[in-house]
Amino acid sequence: MVEGDLVDLTLPTLLQALTKECSTAILRLQNGTEQGSLYFCEGALIHASSGDIIGDEAVLAVLGWSDGRFRITRDTDQQPRTITQRITEFLGSGDLHASAVNGSQTADQLEGSPDERLLHELLSLLTRLEKDCGRLTDGKVEAGSVQALLVITTIVNALVAFVTSRCSDADVLPSRVLPRLAETLPYTQLLGEENERISIATAASVLKTWNTNPEERKQMFQDLCRALLDVLTMYCNTVNTFFRSSLEREEWRATFDVFVEGLWSAVKQIEA
Repeated sequence: MVEGDLVDLTLPTLLQALTKECSTAILRLQNGTEQGSLYFCEGALIHASSGDIIGDEAVLAVLGWSDGRFRITRDTDQQPRTITQRITEFLGSGDLHASAVNGSQTADQLEGSPDERLLHELLSLLTRLEKDCGRLTDGKVEAGSVQALLVITTIVNALVAFVTSRCSDADVLPSRVLPRLAETLPYTQLLGEENERISIATAASVLKTWNTNPEERKQMFQDLCRALLDVLTMYCNTVNTFFRSSLEREEWRATFDVFVEGLWSAVKQIEA
């Protein structure tokens, strides 16, 4: 059993840790007289309750708790599946809900420290990108296709744009990042730069003309996807430097790790 204060270990951090560790457990929460329970099965959030509320609404309700206590215990009992969203969607929805409560404020107008506002922007960005991630598994993207690479590139360039718009250092431009990656990650050499964004023109051409056996083509597709995710991770590392507070930095990193794991799982799923 693990327990503590939400002031020291925030709820988003707890959710991300239980997901990443593939835990089967109950996260019990108490905020004054209010109580809530979140049920995980092998890292997946499957059920939640808070008072008379269950499911997605219960998760959104407890995400508003910044104070209180938590307790994590093992759970071997089967639970009903009442959750329909991913963790990253909940975190973004929670921030967007808070924005609506505050009068539909922009991130710059929200109360809180600069790090809290930055985290809000990033979580909202990941929530929007979840929709692009979903396109890889909705059956509309052909396995191993250039279209799939384009979807991943769209996701990568969203974070590239976020970073380059907030940092004047030329070293964050793709034209500088790609050569550094190419020294240790060969397949990034097939990626290019156009208008300060990642381009897959060369990679797409190679994939289209690859005429060897299907297994080798499949491997090349996965290597190109991995190269794009390596670029995405490098820009995540740059975002880490934007934070002054270790708390928000750790929350961003944990959320990003869950997002990338989900993206890579989507890549492997369309290859199945």
